[in-house]
Amino acid sequence: MRTRLAVTTVSAVIVAAIVAGVLAFTVFNKTVTLSVDGKETQVRTFGGTVGDVLDAEGIDLGERDVVAPSVGSGIKDGTKVAVRYARQLLLTVDGEAKTYWTTALRVDEALEQLGIRPHAAAELSTSRSASVPRDGLTMSITSPHKIRLVADGTRRTVFAAGDTVREALDGLGITLGEHDEVTPKPSATLTAGMRVRVVRIAKVVRTKTEDVAFKTKVREDDDMAAGETKVVRKGKKGSARITYEIVRADGKVRSRKAIKTVVLVPARAQVERHGTKPDTPSLDAGDGSVWDRLAKCESGGNWSINTGNGYYGGLQFNLGTWRAYGGQGYPHENTREQQIAVATKLRDANGGGYGSWPHCASQLGLPR
Repeated sequence: MRTRLAVTTVSAVIVAAIVAGVLAFTVFNKTVTLSVDGKETQVRTFGGTVGDVLDAEGIDLGERDVVAPSVGSGIKDGTKVAVRYARQLLLTVDGEAKTYWTTALRVDEALEQLGIRPHAAAELSTSRSASVPRDGLTMSITSPHKIRLVADGTRRTVFAAGDTVREALDGLGITLGEHDEVTPKPSATLTAGMRVRVVRIAKVVRTKTEDVAFKTKVREDDDMAAGETKVVRKGKKGSARITYEIVRADGKVRSRKAIKTVVLVPARAQVERHGTKPDTPSLDAGDGSVWDRLAKCESGGNWSINTGNGYYGGLQFNLGTWRAYGGQGYPHENTREQQIAVATKLRDANGGGYGSWPHCASQLGLPR
């Protein structure tokens, strides 16, 4: 009887211990959601604090790492613990480099966390949506410049990023053709307020058949009076196939240059005879004496005088007038008769008066 009682007692103790163990496991074993850099896992723990959970999972925190709740905070079943490792960000903004630490997982989140807000048109060396690796990230930001852009028929003010004009145009989606012109040159340093002009250059080649004008060959004839012309052989147009290079700037023709000519029908030159014989009408004694009197007044009667003052011969012609009325060479190199012949034409062209020699005509009482 005593043995049975003892067995019963031992059994009761064992059962009680098992029940107590189950109750203890149930009470002290907790399920915690652990998030490390955004990746969540469910962990079971008997620990009582956040620090116990981290120790159990082998997570060591650096001085810049962040955990929430704090390491010393208590936990219970269903507690959520978030860990963010700090990442080094070596950032260069417009040439100035600085080192930052961030717990953000993406570039845009890191910039927001650090209070850095680049312009929408700024050029980032790394995409805003890119991840920030745990071992850190090196990146740069180039702020845009406000420039005046003239391109493709429009004038506008834009924000452009880049160190040079070419980089700015690339960032604005403006592609340059082989012959396009850019002012300032593409390699020029980009500055705020700069005026950038793009001229679209197009070169095309066109071929067409055209008439070719004939030339005129002149043969002097001293048997024909000066001013008389006679066509010996009529000229005839030719034709040629001409290839042009046409350059257009922003759609407008800038230049048109013949680069190849193929003669189809040669042009035939026109041949003309031009008289060179001075008109030397006969002069009566009275008329001759008038010219002699004028010559006496103008040059002392020296028909071959040349004083170097720009007037020549007995009647002191200037060279322009002499040649305009058919004179050949210089007046003083011609005979008295040839000088009088030209003077007569000048007089007749002036209505028969001697106004071309105003001083001496007045002195001699000749009509002007």
